[in-house]
Amino acid sequence: MPDKKILLILNPTAHSGGANKQCEKIISIFKNKNIDFDFKYTQNKFHAIDIAKDSRNHYEVVVAVGGDGTIAEVITGLLSDNESGSKPKLGVLHIGTSPDFNKYHKIPTKIDRAIETILSGKTKLIDVGKITYSADAGSEEKTISYFASNVNVGLGPLIANKANSRFRRYLGDFFGTLASLLVSLTGFKTIDLKIIIDGQGKNFQRLINLTVGKDPYLASGMRVFNQIKPDDGRLYILSIEMTSGIRFFCNIPKLYFGNFLDYNGAQINYGGKVQINYCDNYPLVEFDGDVKGLLPATVEVIHNALEVIV
Repeated sequence: MPDKKILLILNPTAHSGGANKQCEKIISIFKNKNIDFDFKYTQNKFHAIDIAKDSRNHYEVVVAVGGDGTIAEVITGLLSDNESGSKPKLGVLHIGTSPDFNKYHKIPTKIDRAIETILSGKTKLIDVGKITYSADAGSEEKTISYFASNVNVGLGPLIANKANSRFRRYLGDFFGTLASLLVSLTGFKTIDLKIIIDGQGKNFQRLINLTVGKDPYLASGMRVFNQIKPDDGRLYILSIEMTSGIRFFCNIPKLYFGNFLDYNGAQINYGGKVQINYCDNYPLVEFDGDVKGLLPATVEVIHNALEVIV
């Protein structure tokens, strides 16, 4: 039996470093409600993975307190070497930048309502994405992580790096991400990329970005309209190719506001496993809001991997 009911894993650096006061508020609310809980602050990047992994046999509920990156780390800790084993339920208190996970799974973002949701204990099983990639250039060693939203290759990692480093801090989520998109397009060169979807090869020419994911929401509320459900055992694969420079720039509003498939350079496919080849010009891989490693990468879905409080 678990030792205690709830563990809060708090990331005080979420929301461009402005989440510390929110963390203190959350701890205070839990104490005032006389809830049986523990809390641990993350000390650095990836620390939430280790905390979550150590908590698996000691808590009924593990709550990720941070942004989508923190949620991904907590999920990785719960599932690492434990995909089919027993694990705590996942709760989410979002104090990050873009609450994409919460939007998709209908989890409140206001702290008081989100805490009441956690205490209610209503859950659903969801699929989780698994990605195998290279953590360092030149290394043959592979790293395995898990994600709840999506993986991006091409333009996406450039946007994430710029947005996370300064743009969102000064311009806010929506305009910071838009500014990052426009700046990242400056000097960007399209790429040729080969992927394999469930054993079937597919070649892209003049590719701008490839997204593989579960969650239809991208940064700042952009949405990929698709047929994916949280528990259907599938991933969507969205490709955006350049048709012409002028046409693409004219279509940026459509892309940014979520009507991706109205752009004739967009295509969507579905599958359970996607292998992405190495790309010389743009080898970075971003998932759930942070650049984590390098191509080549294999992305697959783990069906009904986690019980989430909603």
